[in-house]
Amino acid sequence: MTDYDLVVANGTVVDPEHGVFKGDIGVTGDRIAAVASSGTLKSERVIDASDRYVLPGVIDPHTHHGLFRDLADDARTESRSGLVGGVTTIGNIYRHGGSYIEGMDEQFSASEANYRHDYFFTLGLLSHDHTAEVPAIVEELGITSFKWYMNYKLDVAEMFGLERNLLDDVADAFIRELADLNAPTTLAYHSENSEITARLTEEVKRSERDDYGALVEKFPGYAEAQSMVSGANLARHHGYDDQFYVVHISARETADELAELHEMGYEVTGETCTHYLTLTAEECDERMKINPPVRSAKDREVLWERLADGTIDCVGTDHIANRFTEKVGEDIWDSMWGSPSSATLLPLILSEGVNEDRISIERAAAVTSTNVAKAWDLYPKKGSLRPGTDADLVIVDLNETRTVTPELLQSAADYSMYTDRDVTGWPTHTIVRGEVAYENGEVVAEPGFGTHIDRPI
Repeated sequence: MTDYDLVVANGTVVDPEHGVFKGDIGVTGDRIAAVASSGTLKSERVIDASDRYVLPGVIDPHTHHGLFRDLADDARTESRSGLVGGVTTIGNIYRHGGSYIEGMDEQFSASEANYRHDYFFTLGLLSHDHTAEVPAIVEELGITSFKWYMNYKLDVAEMFGLERNLLDDVADAFIRELADLNAPTTLAYHSENSEITARLTEEVKRSERDDYGALVEKFPGYAEAQSMVSGANLARHHGYDDQFYVVHISARETADELAELHEMGYEVTGETCTHYLTLTAEECDERMKINPPVRSAKDREVLWERLADGTIDCVGTDHIANRFTEKVGEDIWDSMWGSPSSATLLPLILSEGVNEDRISIERAAAVTSTNVAKAWDLYPKKGSLRPGTDADLVIVDLNETRTVTPELLQSAADYSMYTDRDVTGWPTHTIVRGEVAYENGEVVAEPGFGTHIDRPI
């Protein structure tokens, strides 16, 4: 008699809350039904995970699908790519100058028809009109996460249809609104003192530098750190005690300031990205043009230390799918921001973190799934291996080495920041809500299988 619809058997189960142990996971429908000792659960469909690790599915909270291509196209191709890397849920950060209440139907429709894994939205708060919409966004749209941009001024403001620069008066208003809201929210924060970076950009351009180091020079680490502290102080002043979430921490100054904020009792969650953990400015070119930029080897090692000690609690990617000919211009200034990287999130954390003894495998599961779920109000539906939660699982072979190619990653992007890099530690299976979505190199989930995660859950 079959007890479960699917059993993942004999794997080394990695549960950030209960440790690492040999066991079976039984799935009924779309939920985890049981976690038990190896060899004790029965099913007609068994995946033997011997000599492999079983982790909660990866959650990439920081993607920009639909930014430079139609969302329908990105949802279809980038969820395919994500499944290759064990991603079972993404957060799509969307922003525009108009009404979200009037404009989100199109986003939901494109997503519902095309995502192969689950997803949620984070909306950029860019105006006082957006602030006024916050209660309805939460109640009617099931969206509880928002983003505060500190760099939306001048040409950036114009690109997103803003009538004026995004100044602190707007932030002051929406933080008050979020603090008074009777629902848990997440406020993602882009740390950048844009007045400093604007001045330095002009100085660096006048010097005629056009190498990657010019990006680092025009956006020094202190401009990121100072902005983070300022934003955290404003949120604390207004009594915002939900998730103040600092995205894409790139600098050692910011990581160290975050540790000091924690010592002073600030509840601030820090996120870094895989490129800051695995690259240095010296090896970067136009393919790696991102904001903030990749920095020095010293920054990289401090970020690993802060990820290991709990100062930084989450890892995302800032994923953008663009074609090489669109991405790379005549020089660094003419090149496009953003690069694809969701599919390499977990493999790089395993390869450069776990296999290099920088972090434990429990910590890897925490920073790529469990902590992320808690920060974005997805837990315990997501990021958990407890019975009754969504059966989102990734089975990984820590010893498998693959050479990164665009063909391997299956993104619409025809390049990667990691092309030709050998990475050790890859998924063999990705399971989304109890269904095998990727196995042994093949994505089997169809477009439209993914669902929107309404929050609060």
